[in-house]
Amino acid sequence: MGKRTGFSGQIAALALLCLLLFSGCAVTDGNGYVPFFARLRNVGDAAVGEAVEAFDVQAVPILEAGLAEYWYPQHLATAVIAVDRARTGAEITGWRDLAAAGEIIGFDNTNHPMLMAAMAYGLEKASGRTGGNFTLRETARLLAGLNAMGLLAFGSPDMPVVVCYDYQAAALGLEIIVPEEGTLTYVKGLLSSRPLDAPSDTGLTGTFTDYDHLNTVCRDAGRVMRRTILRSRLYTSADGGEHQLFAVLYIILVTIWTAAMIRRAMQKSVRLAFLLVGILLLGWILTRALKYQMPYGILNRHFWYGYYLFQLALPPVLLWLAWAIDRSPLIGGGGSPIGQRGDKAKPPKWFALPAAVSGALVALVLTNDLHNWVFRLDLGNPSWASEYGYGPGYYVVLAYSAVIVLAAILLLLLKAWRVPRKGSFLFPIAFGALLLAYGLAYIARVPLAQESDVTMVTGLLTLLFMETAICAGMIPVNSKYRQLFAHSTLAMQIVGSGGETVLSSSLPSKPAKKKEEDTLLFAAPIAGGNVLWQEDISALNRLHREVEAQARKLEVANAMLAEEEKIKRAVEEESARTQILAQMESEIAGGVAKLSAMVENHGSTAGIMLLLCYIKRRCNLFFRGRELQLLPAEELAMYIDELAELACHADVRIVTAFQIQTPVELRRATLFYDFFYSVVELATTSPRKARGFAGTPGEGSGMLACLGSGQGRIAMRLLASRDMRPFQAEGSLAAAAEAAGGAIAVKDLDDAVGIFLSFPEGGGAVG
Repeated sequence: MGKRTGFSGQIAALALLCLLLFSGCAVTDGNGYVPFFARLRNVGDAAVGEAVEAFDVQAVPILEAGLAEYWYPQHLATAVIAVDRARTGAEITGWRDLAAAGEIIGFDNTNHPMLMAAMAYGLEKASGRTGGNFTLRETARLLAGLNAMGLLAFGSPDMPVVVCYDYQAAALGLEIIVPEEGTLTYVKGLLSSRPLDAPSDTGLTGTFTDYDHLNTVCRDAGRVMRRTILRSRLYTSADGGEHQLFAVLYIILVTIWTAAMIRRAMQKSVRLAFLLVGILLLGWILTRALKYQMPYGILNRHFWYGYYLFQLALPPVLLWLAWAIDRSPLIGGGGSPIGQRGDKAKPPKWFALPAAVSGALVALVLTNDLHNWVFRLDLGNPSWASEYGYGPGYYVVLAYSAVIVLAAILLLLLKAWRVPRKGSFLFPIAFGALLLAYGLAYIARVPLAQESDVTMVTGLLTLLFMETAICAGMIPVNSKYRQLFAHSTLAMQIVGSGGETVLSSSLPSKPAKKKEEDTLLFAAPIAGGNVLWQEDISALNRLHREVEAQARKLEVANAMLAEEEKIKRAVEEESARTQILAQMESEIAGGVAKLSAMVENHGSTAGIMLLLCYIKRRCNLFFRGRELQLLPAEELAMYIDELAELACHADVRIVTAFQIQTPVELRRATLFYDFFYSVVELATTSPRKARGFAGTPGEGSGMLACLGSGQGRIAMRLLASRDMRPFQAEGSLAAAAEAAGGAIAVKDLDDAVGIFLSFPEGGGAVG
């Protein structure tokens, strides 16, 4: 564990060093990385007495930083539209007319961020926005539209219409159009570190002095021009800020991956190989970063050559890794048992040949200035960094790297061929092929590859190849085997497919047979063999016996509890039955008493029949109340119709009408039934009094019964032809109706008597 902690500490220190080194000040000139002091190398000349030409937006921050002391404004430079009237007659008055002109628009690439800022200032001011807080959105939309129509020629001033500065248009003899939306005027002058024999004040001032905001806008112009307008670098970083961010993320990723691999690897040689891979990838990206911090010259060029120190060292390290993965005694190569120091897989003697070839090729690249065999450079050309070719030595370097990488992949496949999951080899093979194809595409200047960062893409493809090779079982990295077997209390073994012992614990092991009742033999297949172990289960057997004894006790206790539960249930059922009968007797006690009195007093047969029917249905409603909360309207109608039919025998004709179809709350249904019986009973026993509506003598009496809803209430309305004004609900019925929210009313309707029982709607009817 001490060594692992040391490795982790080294990796953490390496990551910190990478971040510190890479956090230098770098800006962009629109073509990628340009070191800050390269942008100011002319100012450096000014520091020794030479004057340089600069715009005010450049000069003011330099003066504030103390890099120069004197600024001599000379003339104004206004961003304008220049038109060659000999080549076009298009009417152009402002920036927005460029799209309608139908001409190819030339865009001067000299300080194009400042031209784009001037366009943005005018376009957003014309759109109603404040001119001092402009962005590049409108400019990007306009120029992107021109580029999509094929009407934008970036860096081509020889066009009928050109976006440039007024002094450039005057020098070319072109018509100058100041855009009607607005533009920016910059001041151009001399910047020096000592006094010059030049006017110190020409009276010229800039029209826009918010240099911080202007520089912020110009900083994003390169990215906007590439990605939004020219539609290039869509899948990679587009300016210096993104270059730095991507590189820092890449450094963090490589550092974390390297530390993880060192922790996961089982062999010392494999851990060392992973460490070397991480160092090479980090060294490569740091060399790239330092190269972009250097001004163009011999130092910058040799940092560029330095890329190949890492590019040529990486393939031999991969080859050594492929050779070393089965050199440890832990992998079946024979040697020391567990616990002894047998992992000393040094590179073989033949490894000196690829190492020597790599060294020779590195020397060939570093001395390219002497022979131009690798890169064909015209150092007299100021644009040599982008206009160069390849010599035969370059193709030798690529061929050598490709051969070594292919050899490493084939060696890994050969050593992992016994792994049963051969389908998983597809991913490392695919990433290895993609790595080689990317190198060829970059040389051939395929746009997708040419616009990418070769350092980071190569490094990421290398990481993906190695990680997928690990996942496929081509590179063993499980570092827990050693601790598992060294500290295991089990008799464990790993045997190969041929029966040979690969790993074994220090305890005696007899995996061939089961020793005794308290020992079990386990086996599980793994890639390339099997794992065997024996386990003492005496404690489990003892627990099993204890559990069986407890289970028997629980069976007896459960039987007793079941019998007790049966007795209690019978007692509770009897008690519930008695309670229900008592409640039912209480519900029908009044009816039974009334029935007894009628029988004793020789009451009418019709009255007795009505009372018996009422008692029977009242019992039905009582039991229904134990089952349901709602009574179907049809069932309630059936009960009422039944009483109405029996009332005919008492010379009372009843017509029923039901206007509700939804179920009724059972308690309300019971009250409606009690109420109906009370009225019918009164109708069958009360004397007839002719009030003009009772019919002729001897014809009996009539009644209309209606159950319906309206005005927010559900009600039973009874209209009787007899004089029913003496009707008064029994005390229990009235109290029960009032408790349920109902009300009973008797009304004289001239030719009939109305008796009503109503409840608020919603509490009883559902629907």
